[in-house]
Amino acid sequence: MKTPKSHYLLLMLIFACLTSSGRITPGQIPFKHIELPVYQADPFALQAKLEFAYAEAAIQKPANWLELQGENLPYEIDLVFTKYPSDFSRWRTDYDQLLTDRLNALIELDSTLLDKNIRWNMILQTRCKTEGEAKRFFHGFVIKYRPKSYQIIDDVKSPQDLQALMTGAAISRDSTVIKVIARHPEWKDMLVVVDWTGSMYQYGAQLVLWHKQNLLYNQNQTRHMVFFNDGNMKKQQQKVIGKTGGIYCAAANELDKIVLTMEKVMLKGDGGDTKENDLEALLKAMQMLEGYQDVVLIADNKSDVRDIALLSMLDKPVHVILCGIEEDNYINTDYVKIAYQSGGSLHTISEDLEELRELKPGERMAIGNMKYEIKNGGISQVAHARE
Repeated sequence: MKTPKSHYLLLMLIFACLTSSGRITPGQIPFKHIELPVYQADPFALQAKLEFAYAEAAIQKPANWLELQGENLPYEIDLVFTKYPSDFSRWRTDYDQLLTDRLNALIELDSTLLDKNIRWNMILQTRCKTEGEAKRFFHGFVIKYRPKSYQIIDDVKSPQDLQALMTGAAISRDSTVIKVIARHPEWKDMLVVVDWTGSMYQYGAQLVLWHKQNLLYNQNQTRHMVFFNDGNMKKQQQKVIGKTGGIYCAAANELDKIVLTMEKVMLKGDGGDTKENDLEALLKAMQMLEGYQDVVLIADNKSDVRDIALLSMLDKPVHVILCGIEEDNYINTDYVKIAYQSGGSLHTISEDLEELRELKPGERMAIGNMKYEIKNGGISQVAHARE
């Protein structure tokens, strides 16, 4: 059951009263309405939690707000309460007055939170069947901040860099992964397999940043995340095709455990050479995990696939997101083959090549700076695209 329209209009009216100074208008406040079983604050965000006792409007620890002032700017506020009883007609609490008082308490604490650039989420927690259970839930505001100044990271080199990206202290200049996934909301229950070697750290971090936002909105498109590092520091001669290892899975619904897994895999190895065990990682993930629908590979265009000989064993389409493409627009043929022969697709920061599966024998297609032809049941590079 969604928040009744009358309560949404009520909140707009409350803000109309609070903003009568003319700084903003109610229509400029974009509410995002979310229902989820239990609210869980982002474990990596800079945030102030301002809590209220059940059915009360006095902020319990207003000093929490002071800790993040000065060098940080607020960008999002979660208004969190319980949907108890689930039938609003049975509410004994004066709901309208309670929300009015809580909002007034917040604005009295900091009127700058009415800035029109701040996002507002109205979150109702639903996993409470009795008043006693509802009283144990968090009620209040969570104000999220980002640093006023931040660094731009082109190459994540350590767990510390990863933490900086997760907390907003740094941003990544290349947004390939975020842009591709944002273009494909139809991908559901994804099994995402990530090349987690040195040159790819910034791209894996993008995946998790996108995933973090989806978890907040209770729109989890991802079922499993798998990270591989091409063998846990094995020497090249020890990397047997199909048995190289260094493949780790993280539960997609637990953000802190995802980041711990990423840090663990970083410390266990960063690849060591230019070839990676993409196919082994894909095959192991697809065999061992279940409940997924779309398979996505986040791959390094600069690295060849060590175990391309295993390609015929793929039995599901793979959407390949290709990262690290240079200005010459060279596309690594190994990933073209994975996309085509699996019946999947190939994606770059600006292009979606989804018609690969529709090509017929003898047909040619320009991909990057080369032309490819369908022949002998596969796809082969045949000429430069300008020819």
